Amino acid sequence: KEQAVPLARRSITTYLNVPTYAMFHEWLGRGEELAAMWQSWKAGDRKQALEDIPQKVVDDLIIYGSADECRARIEEYVAAGVTVPVIQAFNLMEADPAQGSLKAMRALAPAVSRS
Repeated sequence: KEQAVPLARRSITTYLNVPTYAMFHEWLGRGEELAAMWQSWKAGDRKQALEDIPQKVVDDLIIYGSADECRARIEEYVAAGVTVPVIQAFNLMEADPAQGSLKAMRALAPAVSRS
C-alpha cells in the first residue's frame, strides 16, 4: 500500500485532469469528491492535487494488494457486469519492472483447466 497509493494518486491526477475523463467522472457523480483536486491542478499546485484525492476515490479506481486480494476485487467487477476486465498490472516488489509486471499478471490469471 505504501508504494501503490502514491503511484495511484499520480495516475489519477494525470488521467482525471484530462477534460474528457473529468467530465466522465463528473457524470459518474464524483464531481464533489474530485473538486478540490481539480481546483489545485488548475491553480498549478500539482503536489496539493495529489493530496486532495480522497482515499475512497483511490480505493474505488485502483486495485492493489496481494494477488488474492486483487483477484477478489477483479471478481467484484465481473460480478457487477464487467465482461472483459482490462488490467495494467504492476508488481512494485520486484526490482525489474517488466519481470514484476509479468509475475503480477501470472499471479492474477485465472486457473485454466487443461483436459
